[in-house]
Amino acid sequence: MSATQFRQAIARQLSRLTSCPESQLAGLLGTPKPTLQHQFGLPIPRLQSQRDSVEWCNELARKFEPNDLIEQASARGPFLQFSVRPTEYIKQTLLQVHREQSAFGCHTRDTPQTVVIDYSSPNIAKPFHAGHLRSTILGNFVKRIHQAMGYDVMGINYLGDWGKQYGLLAVGFEKFGDETLLAKDPIHHLYNVYVKINTELTEDLDHQANVYFKRMEEGDPSALSQWKRFRELSIDSYASVYKRLGIEFERYSGESETEPYIQPLYELLQSKQLITETSDGAWIIDLSAYGLGSPIVRRADGTSLYLTRDLANLILRRSPEKSIYVVGYEQSLYLQQMFKIAELASLATNMHHVAFGRVLGMSTRKGTVVFLQDILDTAQEKMRKSIKENVRKCEELMSLGIQMGDKQLFGQQAVDQVADQLGTSAVIVQDLISKRIKNYTFDYDRMTASRGYTGVYLQYTHARMCAIERKTQTRISTDCDYSLLKEKEAFELALTISQFPDVTRAAYQTMEPHIVVQYLFRLAQVMSQANSSLRIKGADPNLAEARMLLFWSARTTLSNGLKLIGINPLERI
Repeated sequence: MSATQFRQAIARQLSRLTSCPESQLAGLLGTPKPTLQHQFGLPIPRLQSQRDSVEWCNELARKFEPNDLIEQASARGPFLQFSVRPTEYIKQTLLQVHREQSAFGCHTRDTPQTVVIDYSSPNIAKPFHAGHLRSTILGNFVKRIHQAMGYDVMGINYLGDWGKQYGLLAVGFEKFGDETLLAKDPIHHLYNVYVKINTELTEDLDHQANVYFKRMEEGDPSALSQWKRFRELSIDSYASVYKRLGIEFERYSGESETEPYIQPLYELLQSKQLITETSDGAWIIDLSAYGLGSPIVRRADGTSLYLTRDLANLILRRSPEKSIYVVGYEQSLYLQQMFKIAELASLATNMHHVAFGRVLGMSTRKGTVVFLQDILDTAQEKMRKSIKENVRKCEELMSLGIQMGDKQLFGQQAVDQVADQLGTSAVIVQDLISKRIKNYTFDYDRMTASRGYTGVYLQYTHARMCAIERKTQTRISTDCDYSLLKEKEAFELALTISQFPDVTRAAYQTMEPHIVVQYLFRLAQVMSQANSSLRIKGADPNLAEARMLLFWSARTTLSNGLKLIGINPLERI
């Protein structure tokens, strides 16, 4: 509320002077700048008055009366600038963080709304490729930012678990399957089986795959039992890896669940007169009036397609209030077609595609096929090596240990856990640091560096602040003398902290996590600068308390931001 409180104080007085609505003025004032003066600015031409902007700006600056929150209004050409009272701004900011704590940066909704988010969505028996990695990390952010904005959220992992390719996998398992290897590592083993059967694919094997899948569609108990076992083993294996990323899905779904809803979908599309039959008997929906072509919803042989199953899934989900699909940009046309059909059939509205670019140059020590577990293992290995290079710090970590949930870990367990958390932080930040639509090159060495724009740097900054709290043993209290925080570093840090609620709102409006990530780097840098000049140890007790509340507020904000992008903040490294 701190930045909002000051914006409202400016907007309230300006509204009386200009007859413009307070809400419009507050919106134009924007996010406070972390400068010693002119934290808020208003571009007068945006008020769309017939008056000369420069003349009116000067008049408003003269008429604006300073108050307990705003120190001064001044004109600079057509821009009206406002300077806040530093001590009051610092006080209100730190009071807000202390009051809201883990909820600082979150917003509330007037009416509850549920959003369904489809993300990750790997295919059983196929590698977890780079597109799935981006969908997983970005989808987790989309879920968390909606929670921060007050939504009820259902995260769904919509698995590719149906279709002819599964029939081929089943035939392949009869030929190459190994129960021991399946139990040990189902994802890798099923993938290897799938690769082998494809290399030996003949017309006869292809026919067997079709027959097997037809048995599944017809409800054959034996075929479905095998399918269910492979599916459950795969989900269990995925879940253990997702856990390392701190990701939980409210539901694992899949194409298989849509089968009972295919016929009702066809009936609905026919009742809406959306179906056109082609000369060869296929069913299409003509979307040419919308520049979207004529997608097929039923093949000439009567079988369904991926689009059909996605539309049927909306019936299964009972037309959610808001739906988001976190999928690569190459699927843009497909999703536009799906959204338009859903709208025309009254299946759903308020559907959104959160698109992203490609990951380039990704490979692992185990070959060019990429599995999520391999990505995380490689990152963890690099961070474990880095931790052990600092012998003193490593020994301290092993002896003092770390708290993970309700468990205290010591020795090698502590090192492995910290290395894993640092590794996942590195992977996440590398993925989210730029605009999501941009391609990026995957680089283990760059992303695991302790300096620069990396997740490791953010974790080290957080852990350093935690160490200050532990070692100084200064109480964290709002009953302190804020007037002692006179240095420009303290004011700049408080201003940067106060930006966080605006940052989360902007990230939600654009679905751009890089807005949060870039903010966290700015915050971390300002924290480091303040830490080098605003000492707590050895300072006067009253000054130490005020500074401790400032640094605690900064650390809390950094922690909230890290959690928002899917990172578990470390307290000791």
